[in-house]
Amino acid sequence: MQVLARRYDSGQPIRLTIDAGQIAAVEPLAESPGSLPWIAPALFDLQINGCDGISFNSATLTADQVRHVLSVCRLHGIAGLCPTLVTNDFPSLKHGFATLRRACEEDRQIDAGMPCFHLEGPYISPEDGPRGAHPRQHVRPPSRDEFLRLQDAAGGRIRLLTLAPEHDNALDFIAWATAQGVVVAIGHTAASGQRIRDAVAAGARLS
Repeated sequence: MQVLARRYDSGQPIRLTIDAGQIAAVEPLAESPGSLPWIAPALFDLQINGCDGISFNSATLTADQVRHVLSVCRLHGIAGLCPTLVTNDFPSLKHGFATLRRACEEDRQIDAGMPCFHLEGPYISPEDGPRGAHPRQHVRPPSRDEFLRLQDAAGGRIRLLTLAPEHDNALDFIAWATAQGVVVAIGHTAASGQRIRDAVAAGARLS
């Protein structure tokens, strides 16, 4: 199969040859045969909470729903994503991560499309404003024990964690989580500038 398109990075018209589901050749075209679509590598989204009426935070999330979310994302050029669970009670978070894990274990396409999971909260600011739409009743300080239990439910796939560094034990937690191979992001925070600098020094890498 051949596709005529323009490269996203240069605007160069090209002929793309696809063989057995893989790119076999990319050839520049001397002239553009009229209006061409743009072509770019597939996207990777670090934070998707669900779509099409499905929430990864749902207490009734199923593997089929996970599969549907991935298929919808791929229709929009997103080949990979970090399914993201947000601030909630422990049983709901555990169910969500366990369901995501099961979906990955049962379907190689899902496993390839969701190579890691994202926990956004519940270790965030309880203040109105920074907290955003996260339910205040479920906001709490970082807990190694809780995180390890969630990581166990997820099969070790939680690789991104968003938290607020103003909690008393947050800096130690950031250093510990980083040592576990988790990328820590600063978010939903009311921390001072100095506290944020301290969080970066402890290992936080994203914001």
